[in-house]
Amino acid sequence: MAIDLFNSQGFDQTTVEQIAEGADVAKGTVFNHFPAKEAIILEYVQTALREIGPEIVKKVRKLTDTRSRITALFHLSQELLETRLNDDVAKKYMTYMIQSIPDTPKRQDLRSGYGDILTEIIRMGQQDGEIRRDIPAETLAIYLDWNNALIMMAWLAYPGVSLVDMLGRMIDLFLNGAVNREGKDT
Repeated sequence: MAIDLFNSQGFDQTTVEQIAEGADVAKGTVFNHFPAKEAIILEYVQTALREIGPEIVKKVRKLTDTRSRITALFHLSQELLETRLNDDVAKKYMTYMIQSIPDTPKRQDLRSGYGDILTEIIRMGQQDGEIRRDIPAETLAIYLDWNNALIMMAWLAYPGVSLVDMLGRMIDLFLNGAVNREGKDT
């Protein structure tokens, strides 16, 4: 209900009073459950990811390599945001998530489930011999997830920049490193 209000009239234009009225609860009840309006979006996305997470994992399992699996996950999550949230609401969500990064390891309620899917993809890559095994899949997933957050920050800061291109470069850097594999520059 709150997401519908955010999408139809804008995030900043939607008041907590309107959300409470639509949910038939007191304004204080909204604040008891959500410390900020952005937390409503977070819960909505978390619920959506829990619902479609198994389907995403099933889809990426059918793919043949780690690069295509990570790329598919990023595209499917971007599609989730684009189809369920307008640009304004999606940007509020991403900004809130980025601001919450320091608290995420300590607070399970801030985790969207996205990292769990990334961990599964990394494990598949380790089993296939595409990704090194001396670093736990969970750790590599955290590195990739934080790199993804940096890409999202850049995308928010620089309108018009291609998110697809930025994600592709980040995936390449993650999988191949920054070593010049073509020889010395002339």
